[in-house]
Formats: sequence, C-alpha cells, structure tokens
Amino acid sequence: MAPPRYPLVIGDDRVETPEWLPIDDRATGEVIAEVAAGRPEDVDAAVARARAALPAWDNLGPLGRAAVMRNFAAVLDAHQPEMAEIMHREEGKPLGEAQAEVARACEVMHHFAGEAERLFTMQLPGANLSTGSIIRPAPIGVVAAITPWNFPVALVLWKLGPAMAAGCTMIVKPAIEAPLAARMVCDLATEAGVPDGVLSCITGDGPILGEALCTHPGVDKVAFTGSRRVAEQIAAWASPRLKALSLELGGHGALLVLDDADIDTAVEVALVQGFANCGQACYSVNRVLVPRAMEDAFLGKLRPGIAALNLGPMATDRGRERHQMLMDDARAKGATVEGGELLDGNYVAPALVTNAGPGVLLVDEEPFTPVVAVLPYDDLEDAIAEVNRPDYGLVSYLCGGESRRTLETAERIECGTVAVNGWRVVVPYAPYAGWKGSGLGAELGQPGLDAFIRWQHLRVLA
Repeated sequence: MAPPRYPLVIGDDRVETPEWLPIDDRATGEVIAEVAAGRPEDVDAAVARARAALPAWDNLGPLGRAAVMRNFAAVLDAHQPEMAEIMHREEGKPLGEAQAEVARACEVMHHFAGEAERLFTMQLPGANLSTGSIIRPAPIGVVAAITPWNFPVALVLWKLGPAMAAGCTMIVKPAIEAPLAARMVCDLATEAGVPDGVLSCITGDGPILGEALCTHPGVDKVAFTGSRRVAEQIAAWASPRLKALSLELGGHGALLVLDDADIDTAVEVALVQGFANCGQACYSVNRVLVPRAMEDAFLGKLRPGIAALNLGPMATDRGRERHQMLMDDARAKGATVEGGELLDGNYVAPALVTNAGPGVLLVDEEPFTPVVAVLPYDDLEDAIAEVNRPDYGLVSYLCGGESRRTLETAERIECGTVAVNGWRVVVPYAPYAGWKGSGLGAELGQPGLDAFIRWQHLRVLA
C-alpha cells in the first residue's frame, strides 16, 4: 500500500507538485508518508496569497485576531495526540517527550491570543484631545518562518503565535527531515477558520526554498531557528534586501554546580537536559562544571541515571555519524568515554565523558548528540570563565544553595536564559534569547511579540 501524500498548504488550497519526497519512521526505517517538493514558483504563490491576506488580517484588529487565535488554539488542543504521534514517528522523539512538546507549544498560541487582546495603541495628548501623538503598532508584514526538525511543532508556534497577534501573515518552511507535524499545524489553520492566506506551508528542499523565501521582495521578515552556518547564509540572502531577521541558533549549555548545591537536583538537571530528545536540543546540558571535592559523589549518582535511560533513535543519519566522530575525537585527545556506542538501526548509546577540556570538540562545539562532559574545578572564577568561554549564549544552568550568592553567580553567566536549581527553561511569557553566537533577537514574551511589530507615530498638529 502506497504511503499517504501530503500536498503544499497555500492558504486554503492544497497544491500537489510534480515531485514528492519520502518521510521515514526513524525507529523502523519504514516510509510513512510523502510530502510535496515545493518549487520557487510555489513560494511565489504563497507569498502572493500572504500579501493579499495582510490588509484584512491587520484590519481585523487586536480583538478580532484574538478571537480567531483562541479558536485556532482550541483546534490545536483537540489534535494534540495526533501531532505528538506524528512527531514521535517522523523524528524519533519518545512519545512522552513529543506529547509534552505539543502541549507546551499549544500554550504559546493561547498566550499570544491573550497578548493580541492587549495590543494597545497609545495617545500622548497635545494642547487638546484633537492634537498630539498617536503611537500605534503595525505588523511587520509577511514573515517567512524557517524551522528545524528537532522541535517541529513548538518552533512553528513560537513564531506563529506572536506573528498572528501582531497582524502578520506567515509562510512556514519546515525541515524536510521531519515536516509532517509542522505541516499539520498549518493544515489545521483552515479547519480553525484562520482566514485564507494568513498561514501557508511549503515543504521541500531547504536551500532552494530558503533562498526563494529570503530573497523574495514580498517577504518582509525571516524568522529562523537552526545552525549558525545556515543562519549566516540566510543573513547573506536577506540582509542586502534589508529584511528584518530573527535568528535562534545553537547553544553549548553548561551546568555550573556550586559547592553548596544539592547534588540530587544537579544530577536531575544533567540527566533531563543532557539527554532529552537524544541530546538534539539547543538548550541541552553539554558540560557540567562541578567542584572537585564533589566530583566523585556527583558521578556516583549520574552514572546509574545514564544507565537507566531509554533513548529514542537519532533523527538524522548525519547526527548518528557526528556522534561517532565526537566519541573518536574525545578518545584520541585523552578523554575517558563511557558508553556512546553506535547501536542497531538509528540508535546510539548515551555517553559520559570525563578528563576532557578545551580542545576536545564536544567541549568546544555544540554536540547535538546524547553526551555530557563532566569537568571538575578548583576555583569558582575559573569555572565561570569556562562557562562563558565558547561563543554560545543560549541556555545555561546553575545549581546552588545560598540564594544571594547563587543569583549573583547566575547574573555573571553570559546567556539569554539561566535556569537556577531546576531544568524547565521555556515559558510563553518570558523571552528566549540567544547571546553572542547563539542568535539575534528573542522569541516568546513581550520581546517575542515586539519582533513582529513596526511602530508608527501619527503626529496630529491640528
């Protein structure tokens, strides 16, 4: 029996293409679907539809858009199980993790429906009520959202929620490695009554579609999550055309353990955030810096936790190959690697690395595989310097006891987010921002909404 085919979503239309691309189940290798291979002319059609929809969507006003978004959020809620199951199969994410991602992603749409209602215009009066200044938010326009495979629902809704609230229209280009769940979000927009053209989804080859979107004169902003290498190419396409950019890039998360920290909490953070999604997360814990006097106790609790892990498959073949390369590099440079073997199919064993330091690739570069390096330290100042050394600044973690010292240390960590004594990083109402080489701009929270707004000043003089 032939696998189902999923056409492009261009507003309310479903558009078939001459070529189709297979999507496999990462656990079994079975082809579970085919998606349309979009072409530059399909990008033209989607952009034209988005531009045509923009005035009416903006003129609907904050309350009107909020009502549509609330209905959309309810439809997304009703389809959470299907989205999680699709993600589980196409990406290999364990089902529980997929369900958690979808649930928290839907919270984002609910949150920004509320933010749409609070999108006020401000009046600064002059000598009388008919004069003065009116400051109004206007949508930035048509947005191209280029999203990755590792959080295929969340990273669409992180962009879509604030963009819709601001009055923008959007074209989503999901990663070809796992496009089905992201496409389903866009497909459900029609069912939810989102106006034709407000949201489209173009699947297919990344570089071809990425260039078409980033250079298109009808696209006003590009919002991208992915690698720094690809971000540099996107910026090269978009910047000469002065398009607005939001870039959420990689991380190299450190967990800094202070000498008065609770070891059990620190171990939990290392296990959950070091190996969630098989280590394929930009917020992963990649390095743990622990006082030398606590190293044995920490490792004594961490090792059995790693042994008990039950990881899903790697989402890509190149990720599996990179895992092997990182293990080989670490051993060649004198580090001790526990675990990390390649297993049958698309699976790898989680790895613990000790006796490593700068110069070992997995200590210097984002691994994006299930590996955690433990680095002991003697001086806190040296530890903070190591946390801040790589050219990343997305998410780090800190476990400590006495609150003033812990928080003052957290403030010295050069990251957009520092999680203190716990591991949940993302909430809809707070910004998620990359510092240094980890990005440009912010998603979520008020800054995430502002990223899709351009301000207009109406200076009324008579």
